[in-house]
Amino acid sequence: MSVAPTDHGPGTSEPPAAFAPVDERVLAAGTTLRFVLLLALLAAAGSSMIPRTVWHLLASSEQADMAAACSLAAGIDPSVSMNTSFAQSRHQLAAMTECTARFAQDFTGVALAVGTVALAAAFAVYRLLPVWRTRRTRVVPLDVVDVHGGLRPLLNELVAVAGLDRTPCFVVDPASRTTGAGAFGRPRRPVIRLDGGLVATADTDRARFRAVVLHELAHLHNKDIGLTYATVALWRVFLVVVLLPWVAVGMDILFLRGTADVRGMFAPFNTHAQVLGGLLVLAVYLSRMEILRHREIYADLMAARWGASTEPWEGGAARQRSEGGWRERFVRLAGLWHTHPSQALRRASLTDPKVLFSLKALPLLLAGLAADILVWHLGALPYELLWLKAVLVAGLVVGIGGVALWRAVLYALLAGRPVPSGWLVGLWLGLGVVVGELTGPRAAMNQWLPAHPEALLILVAALALVMTWTAQNAEWWLRAWRGRSLGPVMLAGLVVPVLAYASVLYWWWFLGEVLTDGWPFTTAGVLASYNLPGLPPPPSDIGLLWHVVAVVGLLPGTLPGAGSLWWAQVLLWALPLLALVVTSRRGAGLGGGSGAERPRWLARTLPGAGAMASAPAPYGPGRLLAAGLAGGVVCSTGLAVALARLRTADLGAVGATGPLRLAHIMGPVLVICAAMALTAAVVAALTDSGWLTASLVAAGITALLGVGATYVMMRAGASAGPETVSWSLSRNVHLPYAVALGMLVAGLAAFVGRSTGLLWRWLITGRRAGARSAGRLAPVGEPALRAVGGRAVRVAAIGAVVAGVGATALSVDVSESHGRSSRPAVLMPDRPTPAPSAAVSRLQHQAWAAAGGLERIQALRAAERAYGAAFAAGGKSTGAAELLRVMDRMKSTCGEMDRATRRANRYFSVPSAAGQRMWARVLARHRAMVGTCRSLTARPSTTTAQAAGTARRNVIDSVDAMLYWLAEKGAIRPKPS
Repeated sequence: MSVAPTDHGPGTSEPPAAFAPVDERVLAAGTTLRFVLLLALLAAAGSSMIPRTVWHLLASSEQADMAAACSLAAGIDPSVSMNTSFAQSRHQLAAMTECTARFAQDFTGVALAVGTVALAAAFAVYRLLPVWRTRRTRVVPLDVVDVHGGLRPLLNELVAVAGLDRTPCFVVDPASRTTGAGAFGRPRRPVIRLDGGLVATADTDRARFRAVVLHELAHLHNKDIGLTYATVALWRVFLVVVLLPWVAVGMDILFLRGTADVRGMFAPFNTHAQVLGGLLVLAVYLSRMEILRHREIYADLMAARWGASTEPWEGGAARQRSEGGWRERFVRLAGLWHTHPSQALRRASLTDPKVLFSLKALPLLLAGLAADILVWHLGALPYELLWLKAVLVAGLVVGIGGVALWRAVLYALLAGRPVPSGWLVGLWLGLGVVVGELTGPRAAMNQWLPAHPEALLILVAALALVMTWTAQNAEWWLRAWRGRSLGPVMLAGLVVPVLAYASVLYWWWFLGEVLTDGWPFTTAGVLASYNLPGLPPPPSDIGLLWHVVAVVGLLPGTLPGAGSLWWAQVLLWALPLLALVVTSRRGAGLGGGSGAERPRWLARTLPGAGAMASAPAPYGPGRLLAAGLAGGVVCSTGLAVALARLRTADLGAVGATGPLRLAHIMGPVLVICAAMALTAAVVAALTDSGWLTASLVAAGITALLGVGATYVMMRAGASAGPETVSWSLSRNVHLPYAVALGMLVAGLAAFVGRSTGLLWRWLITGRRAGARSAGRLAPVGEPALRAVGGRAVRVAAIGAVVAGVGATALSVDVSESHGRSSRPAVLMPDRPTPAPSAAVSRLQHQAWAAAGGLERIQALRAAERAYGAAFAAGGKSTGAAELLRVMDRMKSTCGEMDRATRRANRYFSVPSAAGQRMWARVLARHRAMVGTCRSLTARPSTTTAQAAGTARRNVIDSVDAMLYWLAEKGAIRPKPS
């Protein structure tokens, strides 16, 4: 299809004969969102790196070592798993808080000042970049070169063709012999630089001159300059002011600071942190280059639409076609580091801009990687803003991948090509997240690799699920939408997967990350988190079911508060069902044939296109309602069977009460999720078009019916055993799990069902099933429904959506919307903590003594000496008045002894069993001495004096033994003999 330019002046050339069949502006390009990701990444990295750099440069090394010693003094082994370390730190939380607060060094003011200077520098660079470019090239105003005034009217004409509100300032670089140009400056003061060679050929090669100038005017029309220059300015300042000092500090920590033992102990974490900085540079640079290359193609298409000739790109295209083999691969690899695409690609894009609608692996991987790095640098946000961080990161990741998918689906529909499935987009995004997790310090912390990296597949599976959903939902809505613009419907189609993935991220950061370090939540831990009695003692076998419950109790759905965003999962089936209702009501798709209404957005995109061929109509809402009803029947049957089994449970078994009560809570969850998975798998196996969205719709209806059946059984008095173990419906358990966990399980089951269905059809028909073409905008609609039946189906579908959304809204616990779980989980490691090495044990004992242990022992000895002096003075007193003064003094020393003992009791336990026994004996004997001291001051007598003297000798012996033991362990230096 050929398109005439909007305006042509005299002497202008005609556009290419074969112009792009698709308007590249039909949907948002997504490059602005990717720029926003880069800007957010740089800003977050700066706000995270600057305080760390300032702290390492200004902090007292001695006090910093003491702050680090607090964790060692608490018995934490840096070489063990992250979850074990966390569990150990929670055991003595008050002592840890007091110790770290004592040695903390706050340089917030300095960090804020450095950050302000960095922002001011970035703004200054942004303002001065145009000036620098002007002086570097030594350009002159156009009037200096165009003495006869022949170029000014032509340039004014081209500005009018471009429709710019503000005429740019044209300058010339007379020293340049090339025939190019460049746009720079600021949005309110744009400048276009013309090379001297281009000005010299303006009369002899007018077509090339127009094409080059129109291309630069297109950059101004697309508003590329402001955002590009802002990114450049922030990037350069970030490199100089933030990244280089941070790398230097990191190298100092990694190779120079401290002893070799300490550096080796924390080498994994520090190495991961440095690798993260390298990945940040790579992600920002390559992403920026990719965005700029796309914007060049957008400018080419805009210039061609204004009537620019294709001659400037033809020579390079011919040369590119002649290359091949290893040379071509090298050229492609080198092209990743360039700001401009190859001439061949630019020429090909003028006739078919598929590169702007294609799905490429590298940009998606970089987007996932950049988002994961962003998460690390946003780690300081409080839990109250955890939902905001989840929405921000999910919006950038799913937004970038989702916009690319919507454009790819639209292009496939318009060009009659196979519609992309979407799961590969999620796979590449998830791979970027996994690379960031494995190479950075988030998942591994102070390990080279996490103990269970396979847990990261949860994030990959979630992204594959929401991206497949996005692709199928996009196809449905593109066929059904009749509005003037696709922007609103695409925005609505992206909000749902963003919120759905944000709920998974919220759960992952709040609870799920512990899975990368193993499976620390045992069945006993799950019972404790529900405040239930424990399991029968070993060697009793708890059975497979309890192990399943232990894992399920950790999966999404655990956090019922509104802030966890679990309720967003219901939209995954509500929105597609509404799309089907709208489609079946209108009974036509995007084509123009068969009396179908032509979409207004399509008329704007392809104004000259005629009617398009139809494609087989997919299922309608009636089939999905029937499938969901069948799943609900299966779910209700399973609930009844589970209830019958619970009635026959043996309550007399030792320790069975807790597990049985857990079964009453989690039993409906397991049954509902299993029914949803079965329904989704069957629907996906029997469905071709939109198999995932159809499966989720049916599974959502099944969940709604299952929760309703649970409620009915509860209201009917269905229970098992005594009232203490009755089956109670909990809005904090059943619906969150059925929506959050159940929808994810149903989505994964749909993938299994889809694969099974394809394999079965391939075995039966001997051909690949499911690979279908878009059929050039095939109309989608259900076969003509009978008037009454069709209306009833639509009413039922809308009722299901309203019921699902309403039940979810009623069950949301708004009081828990600040990032706190209503059922705080209890960490119970699934394996015993390994004994620390000899070197780590020595460091722990040294830290225990240095961070406050020796100080408290000295305080106890000082109080004991004061008491001893008072005791001796009492024995030497000769009169009643003197004895009263001595008793008052002794009472004061009793108080001092008591305060010193209480302060010592609040300190860390000794990081070894033998040492802790000695420390406990020291504290016990001091408490005994405090008691005898107070008895002596209250009732002075020979008996109380003897008891006090004995207690004092016991205290002295225990303290001496403790000091001798610490010296023997290398925690303190022994006294010189």
